[in-house]
Amino acid sequence: MSTPISTSPQGKKDFITRLSEWSLRYVPDSMVFVLSLTILVYFMAWGLTDSGPLKIVDHWLQGFWVLLTFAMQMCVLMITGYVVADSKQVKAILKRIAQVPKTPVQAVMMFTAIVGVLWWIHWGIGMMAGIMLGRQIAVFQKGKGLHYTALVACAYTATLSANGPSMAAPLIMATPGHFMEKVVDVIPLSYTVFDVRLLIMNLIVICTVPILMAIVLPKKNVVEIDDQLAASFVDVDETKEDKSKLTPAQRWDRSPWLITIIGIAGLYWVFKFFYTKGVMNLDLNTLNFTFLIIGILLHRTPMLFMESVKRATGTVFGVIIQFPFYAGIFGMINYSGLAQVIAGWFVSISTAGTYPWIVFVYSAILNFFVPSGGSKFVVEAPYILPAAQQLGANVHMVINAYTNGDLITNLLQPFWALPILGAFKVTFRDILPYSLIAFIWGFIVISCGYLIFILDKEREGNQIPSCSTSIYPTKFNM
Repeated sequence: MSTPISTSPQGKKDFITRLSEWSLRYVPDSMVFVLSLTILVYFMAWGLTDSGPLKIVDHWLQGFWVLLTFAMQMCVLMITGYVVADSKQVKAILKRIAQVPKTPVQAVMMFTAIVGVLWWIHWGIGMMAGIMLGRQIAVFQKGKGLHYTALVACAYTATLSANGPSMAAPLIMATPGHFMEKVVDVIPLSYTVFDVRLLIMNLIVICTVPILMAIVLPKKNVVEIDDQLAASFVDVDETKEDKSKLTPAQRWDRSPWLITIIGIAGLYWVFKFFYTKGVMNLDLNTLNFTFLIIGILLHRTPMLFMESVKRATGTVFGVIIQFPFYAGIFGMINYSGLAQVIAGWFVSISTAGTYPWIVFVYSAILNFFVPSGGSKFVVEAPYILPAAQQLGANVHMVINAYTNGDLITNLLQPFWALPILGAFKVTFRDILPYSLIAFIWGFIVISCGYLIFILDKEREGNQIPSCSTSIYPTKFNM
């Protein structure tokens, strides 16, 4: 289902439609991006450093396989978020929540706020729960005047608040042995995700975007979900198996005992970790293990758990094959000396105070053309972090700014919206008018946050460690 493309009285397509069509027509698959970026970085390294053309190929291969651990971690991150949201218990809770709002405005505001919080906790859960909750709300609000594509847009605009514990960049930097550890030491989440300024920005976004979506919600010419699509969103009761006909192997597949024992043991370790070390010491491995155990316990049997995992694996194929190429790009940037060249460019146009905002804008622009999430950080980190060190900027603010930029231009292009669009049966041009409005508002809020940081830089520099202090030891020998 989709709404008609809006046009001007002269029949010309408006700006929103042209932007959407340009993105869908000219922004290629992410694999094309990584291949093109590989060639671009190769020629940059050749032209801007002393490395020869064959030596750069050696650098490419030198880095190609160094991120296998990180690639696996990102796959598990995506799968576990899906698996938790895909459980019967979570689906039942979402179905009950969907029945709470009585009017379209209430539905839009509640939906956007809840999904925004879930995106902050774990972006995989936020995406999947947003799909499931949104579909239920569309069904329960049928006949009440809820514009369907506006509801779908709310599921995607909630990504603005996703700069939380599951974001790749802060988790990478909080994990011992990360790929930039020779330059910047481990940075706890207390300095990135749980930084007070970032929490305030996220809180403002979570509180204001639902209001914004309610304001722009169409009150006239409403197009609700159609009957056929609504019927397809209604859950069908599963047929019960005749357990007497099961083989011993099938009984083990459906038995809760093994998975319960493993789940309880894992849950003990999770509670022990948070009790002794606290949430501020969370890293990528611990987050993945926590949601893996939660997923195991929610699905109750090996068969149900693995069926959910199989459904989730469709979201990770790009990570599996593309991350080695991004690692190769990292190798060319890092080992050829290109990182120092690009870092020098940033240093020449920045101060310690302005640098986080410049990284935010730069990351936002690059993300529009290379919407690759955590893999893009592999390309940018080798030069944005050394530049922060040279300027004496706060590296944790730079990491936060990178992630904010990485998130905000997602609203202008369809790459990360594809699962949502497919689940709701709409096109990107249907939701772009709303996501563009959210983009403008988010850019204002986040920019104000970092520009206020510029004014506060002198006072803050005496209180919070910067790159040059002991918490971020400088190790330039890469």
